[in-house]
Amino acid sequence: MQQSLVQNSESRYWKLSFYILSVLILVIMPLISRDYGQSGDEWLQIEYGQHIWNYFVNGDPQALNYDSMSLQYQGQQFYGGFFDFLTEVLHQWFPSIPLLLLRHFFNALMGALMMMFTGMFVFRLSKSWRLAVIALLFIVFSPRIFGESMNNPKDIPLGCGFIIGVYYWLAFLQEFPRRMWRYAIGIAIGFGIAFGVRSAGGILQIGFFGVMSLLYYFTNKEFQAQLRADSNKLLKKGILVLVVAMVAGYVIALLTWPWGLQAPLTHPLESLKEMTNRSVTLRVFFEGVYRPNSHQPWYYELKWIIISNPLVVIAGVLLFLVLMARARKVYGTFTVAFLIFAAFFTPFYMIYKKSSVHDTWRHLFFIYPFWVSMAALGWPLILVFFKSEKLRWLPYAIAIAGLLPAIVWTVKSHPNQYVYFNELVGGVQGAHGYYDTDYYQNSALQDAKWIIKNAKPIPGRKIVVASNMLGFDKYFAKDTSWISWYYVRYNDRHHKEWDYYVTYSRYISPEQLQNDKWPPANAVHQVQVNGVTLSAVLERKSAAGIAAYDALQKNDFATAVQKYSEYVAADPYDENALANYGIALASIGQLDQGINVLNQAIQLDPGRADFYQILGSIYNAKGDKQNAQQAANAANAIMIREQELAQ
Repeated sequence: MQQSLVQNSESRYWKLSFYILSVLILVIMPLISRDYGQSGDEWLQIEYGQHIWNYFVNGDPQALNYDSMSLQYQGQQFYGGFFDFLTEVLHQWFPSIPLLLLRHFFNALMGALMMMFTGMFVFRLSKSWRLAVIALLFIVFSPRIFGESMNNPKDIPLGCGFIIGVYYWLAFLQEFPRRMWRYAIGIAIGFGIAFGVRSAGGILQIGFFGVMSLLYYFTNKEFQAQLRADSNKLLKKGILVLVVAMVAGYVIALLTWPWGLQAPLTHPLESLKEMTNRSVTLRVFFEGVYRPNSHQPWYYELKWIIISNPLVVIAGVLLFLVLMARARKVYGTFTVAFLIFAAFFTPFYMIYKKSSVHDTWRHLFFIYPFWVSMAALGWPLILVFFKSEKLRWLPYAIAIAGLLPAIVWTVKSHPNQYVYFNELVGGVQGAHGYYDTDYYQNSALQDAKWIIKNAKPIPGRKIVVASNMLGFDKYFAKDTSWISWYYVRYNDRHHKEWDYYVTYSRYISPEQLQNDKWPPANAVHQVQVNGVTLSAVLERKSAAGIAAYDALQKNDFATAVQKYSEYVAADPYDENALANYGIALASIGQLDQGINVLNQAIQLDPGRADFYQILGSIYNAKGDKQNAQQAANAANAIMIREQELAQ
């Protein structure tokens, strides 16, 4: 009796702890979301929300088809409009609130809800509030999820809707036939969000519901008896309630998706087909090399999950799998079977279908709650190795202690938590130059704030800011009277007009990253995490590069030499300017000087085949066949390697 009272007291304590933690993240995360930059394609999502608004309000058909627009817009109609449209509606109602702040507030709220429902899902599986707290801590301090909860408007809302729907479906099964309509409302909301963000995710969720129902039926004899009783009366009622819930969720989703409304039955299936194997080809940085997104190693997504989440979570998943027999005894066959299915079906299906992948594992965020669930349930299984009752606290202590490095990182790296890598690759320092870090451009807001604070107004004209980050102009919405922005490729920066250039690590040559040649040594500001630069601000020191490039294009090589000499004296860290300078020098007969300058460019970026080709041409002009061949061999080796990676 006394032991039972102690257990009840502990349960109440852990339940209260869970509620307190849930309230804290529901409050804190939306409040700090203002510190995060817009994600890389958020400008596109903003426009999509505006297009949907214009469709419903003004009859504008743009939201139905993006085939005639640029690459970034291609296939946009295949996405649901739940988040983008509803935040645009709120912005129309409250225009005084900056749109990015509004979007990030609700993005963070959905991230917090995803975390909270993950803990509640674990409680449903284990009937332990202690494990629910462990699961909640695991997912809150999974820095990738925490960081992207602030500004990822696709994958976080999808993950939120997905776990809400799965949670209420499980509750429906466990408490059947009680509270059916209450849980049906939760199912409708979860399915509506998931389907409304990405219809392919909603269709997949239906499959998860089906598998869960079958597993629960075949592993629960009492449930079977309930369904068969009284000529299947309860079964028929349950099916009716679930059908109503799914239809309601379907309607919720379609009401924010113009393209889906055109053909409610066939267009979602077309969207699923498109999302399974995107036709857009992108370069993706993985394991130190760039490959097309359609030619990544089969283990791409799984490796990303393993190296970019806390080791204590990954270890917990392994314990759950290794001690599966013990897990079946403790948690039941249903729990073990469903979690394994939910965690691994999608990535293995993607491997089987050879799906195109890119941008780390963000497209699989919706399965992470199931990884966390396995981890939380996995750690207590080690009690099988400890017979003493006094050590029953040990697994929980290990789990929380193992999470401490991720907790420290989450606090210290704010607001750049999402560039986290675990110890398997040496943290972010070990990953730098081999894996994408700030691929989603979160640090751009910090660069923009630095420019606004430190740039001095120029009499008679606006300050010109350039960057290879689309949507960067959104940060200067209140400063357009003295700051302008436009897009400039990183390799074109020396011959374009700007006062400040903002660069980030994506699409930078691996050789530059690995040899600390990026950012250029003359950067005036850098956003860093643990000594690793995520983005940087360059300040124009000379405008001579513009005139030099124009002269080179006109074959005015003497003027090009003069102007490039002036430019590289002010900025000796621009490899493209140096390469052009070398061409100009060689073109006026100064071959040795041209060779020297080309070698400087190669030192800055040894991965450029075109630099070696230019160098080889100059050696040929000089009559130095041996060095010309060496340069040609180097260029060919780089090109052959690139071709191999593309196959």
